[in-house]
Amino acid sequence: MIANRLLILDDDPNVLHFLAEVGRLARYEVKAAESPAQFLDVYETFNPSLIVLDLQYSDGDGIELLTYLKQSHCTAPILLISGFDARVLETARRVGIASGLMIVDALVKPVQPEALEQLLDAHREPEIADWADDLTVFYQPKVSVADGHVVGFEALARWIHPHRGILTPDHFIPLAEEMGLMAALSDHVLGRAIADCASWAAAGHDLTVAVNLSAAMLTRDRLLERIVQDLHQHRLPATRLTLEVTETVAMQNPSLTLATLGRLRLRGINLSLDDFGTGYSNLGLLHRMPFNELKIDKGFVTDAGANRESRVIVRTLAALAQQLGLATVAEGVEDVELWEWLHALGIEQIQGYAIARPMPAEHVLDWLSRYVSPQPHRITSEAV
Repeated sequence: MIANRLLILDDDPNVLHFLAEVGRLARYEVKAAESPAQFLDVYETFNPSLIVLDLQYSDGDGIELLTYLKQSHCTAPILLISGFDARVLETARRVGIASGLMIVDALVKPVQPEALEQLLDAHREPEIADWADDLTVFYQPKVSVADGHVVGFEALARWIHPHRGILTPDHFIPLAEEMGLMAALSDHVLGRAIADCASWAAAGHDLTVAVNLSAAMLTRDRLLERIVQDLHQHRLPATRLTLEVTETVAMQNPSLTLATLGRLRLRGINLSLDDFGTGYSNLGLLHRMPFNELKIDKGFVTDAGANRESRVIVRTLAALAQQLGLATVAEGVEDVELWEWLHALGIEQIQGYAIARPMPAEHVLDWLSRYVSPQPHRITSEAV
């Protein structure tokens, strides 16, 4: 399945052919229209990820079509082209932007192949079919709130895109889900994280590694056997691995999830309930399922400094976890003052920019050798 879909409107057959050929060379699935009516028919069913729109043709104009695209809540980037007048082209660009459309550029005809190809490359989504070549794993440290020493890292998938740089999961996870590759992608990250954690141990660092478990991974056959095999292969104790599961994932198939998580926990693998309070907010998850850690979402934590409601939520979640005997991790800690407040609440581990940003695997050992804890010198309970 091709995720990048290019829709072109131009009433000049030669220009249309040229634009379509450049689009195909840039690895787009291309649909071409010679009239507004044809364009609208294709648009309704094609769901383009990029639109190239000529402004001038015999039975309509591009500004009229921009109005239609606004009314249809179009979210695709739009490239405007015209050979009529550069000032009219700029007017159309401003009209489109003012109406909330994503106008990425406006090119005067004749369009140069290099300029068009560069724009197409810049707005092409990563192709998940080739993910093994460009997918990598970054790591963000987790530290003890009490004394600031590093206890482990969270593994975070990153896509190294040739034109758009480092992409976070929100840019490629939807494509992986659409193409049925989430299990393979998660498999890759999990295997890499276990191998890297073993290499840290070999270098003298007894650290944990946390990996997000997707719904596709959680429901796959022989998940436990695969994880145990990886742990055994790299001689990593099961207690060094934490699997993070969100509320949403856990609730998709509760009976299957319960059995799978129970087997994982019996092997000594740690289980963290991630983003609690942002999804179903089902307290039964904490009662019925064998989680031994609660991770407080960074949205609440980061806002706690300035937002009273966020402080109440964090305080409540911390107290709930303590009453249920769960370890606590707060993510999104960006300053020392917030660190102090979380310590006073009894939070055990934190991660965030106050310690370090996510880093490539090859930087971890060097960072550990230079790390000096920014642990607060004064711990108070005034903010609690």
